[in-house]
Amino acid sequence: MKPSKHLLFLALLSLSHCLSSAADVRDKITAAAKQLGAKPGYSWTTSTRESDGRGGPLGPIDGKTEKSGLTWLSFVVGGLPVEVYMQGTNGTAKAFEGWQTFDEVARTGASPAAVIRYLRSYQTPVTESAALAAKIKELKPVDDALAGDLPEDTVKEMLLIGARRREGQEPQTADAKGSIKFWLKDGALTKYEINVQGKVTSGDRETVINRTVKTEIKDVATTKLEVPAEAKQKMI
Repeated sequence: MKPSKHLLFLALLSLSHCLSSAADVRDKITAAAKQLGAKPGYSWTTSTRESDGRGGPLGPIDGKTEKSGLTWLSFVVGGLPVEVYMQGTNGTAKAFEGWQTFDEVARTGASPAAVIRYLRSYQTPVTESAALAAKIKELKPVDDALAGDLPEDTVKEMLLIGARRREGQEPQTADAKGSIKFWLKDGALTKYEINVQGKVTSGDRETVINRTVKTEIKDVATTKLEVPAEAKQKMI
């Protein structure tokens, strides 16, 4: 028996409503990120925790940014405090020997080079949250947040952050899955939390990952940056 035109119409109407609702929620997140980005500046703290309680390879990241795109980061890697100023892919970092350009830092070794690759691809919360929201098919209210599943390809990229190359082989991922939650207040983004799970195989070593990354926004509209003179000279 063929379905009636009336039933087909109702089915199409229902599908259209679902797609529209999903788009509306994504637009809400995007608008919240844009509202934050329109402020003169804001600060944030990003903390990473593995399921066994360990922190991330860079430790907690403290960040500040201005509407112009000028961004400051502070974190610890391998027990060494690092301070960064950057604009786009250009920047300077201070660790062992005063301020150095990104290129100068990268030439000091494999681990510093990996950190610089990470910094060159780093996204501030406004950019990252809007990009991730656009990739999610469905967002639903969960407690006081909006939550959704991340695409597998996106999760795989996140699982490989900090993964070590062994024996010249590129790390491989398996069983990748992930989710994200957004918190809004008065239409502006205040916090988001990412959870990624899966396996990363590098050479003959397999690592099971269950990682939660939380970014909390603060000091909105009051954050200001003053770049030291030596750092300005190295921001090329």
